Order: sequence, then C-alpha cells, then structure tokens
Amino acid sequence: MAVEVEMPFDREKAKRNLEGILEKFNTDTDIALLHEYHKLYKKEVSLFKRSWAAAWLFMYYDKRETPSPLPAGGPLTAEKQQKEKKEDSGEIKKTSATVESLLPEEESKMLFISIGKNRRLFPREVITLIMSKSSAAREDIGVIRILDNYSFVQIRDTKADEIITALTGLKFRGRTLTVNYAKPKNPDGDISK
Repeated sequence: MAVEVEMPFDREKAKRNLEGILEKFNTDTDIALLHEYHKLYKKEVSLFKRSWAAAWLFMYYDKRETPSPLPAGGPLTAEKQQKEKKEDSGEIKKTSATVESLLPEEESKMLFISIGKNRRLFPREVITLIMSKSSAAREDIGVIRILDNYSFVQIRDTKADEIITALTGLKFRGRTLTVNYAKPKNPDGDISK
C-alpha cells in the first residue's frame, strides 16, 4: 500500500506559479474559449464556493508544476530565452530595460492609446478591442505596455493606420480614445507620447 506524503507548502513557488498564471491570463488567453469556461463555472459552482474552487484548482496546479524562477518581467517566452542566450554570449548588447518585442522592429510601429491601468485595462482587452474594430489578427499585435493613464501597443506596420482610424474617437470604458503613433524613445529609454 502506497502512502502519499504531503509536501510542505512552498509559498515562493506558489507565488511564482500564480504570477505565471496571471501573466498568461493577461497575455495569452483565447477570450472566446475563456468565456465558455467562465459560463460553465458560474453555472456549476455556487457563488459561495467559487473562490474556494478557484483556490483548490490553483493548489492542484501548484502541486504538479515546478517552474523555473520567473525573471522580473514575467515568464520567459522561447523568444526571450533565445535572446538572453545571445546576450550572454555577447551577440547582443542590452540597451534598455524595455519589454522584448514580439514583432520585428522593422515590421512594426508603436502606438499610443489614451487609456491605462486607472480604467482597469488589461492586455487581453486591448487585443480584443483591436481585433474587433479592425482587420488585425493576433499575430499583428506585439508588446503591450499598460501604464497608469495610457498604454503603448506594438502593431504590424501594415495595420497601424487602420487601427488608428478605427479606435480614435471611440468611446471605451467611459473615455474617448486618442490613438496615434508613439513618439520615439527618450535617451533614458522611456517611450514618450
């Protein structure tokens, strides 16, 4: 008869797992599929048990996952890992502490959007908004930086003008959006409007 030994709670590992889950939730979620899961969850789990059921699912995931430590910027994508290897070998020099590009710089533009964290904006909502109001696909959207009052979104250059036209003047979360090309980076590495 096998005896299951309860492993002690590793708070740091659990915290890293939760950060990874939230990062994926904010950036890599199929909103339509998540909506279907959400409807089923709400239907099958009573309001009073939902947070406990979510905590149990997290505990179940955490006991089976052993992630590598997360860097300060969140989980490493394959592209980030490859770039870090090149940096370590001296092939690429780090020039700033900005988030890595998902789209090649020569094929993309950075857009400024006049809404941010103060309106409870998440990257997945930016993606959904852009895709619903333009012909842009998920592959046309790169890095999304959401700051307190505004955001920056990397867009494939062939879609940038269409997105600016589609979103400028649109009412979203109680604000009329202003969308335009972001100004180039300052010498200190910050993007300015």
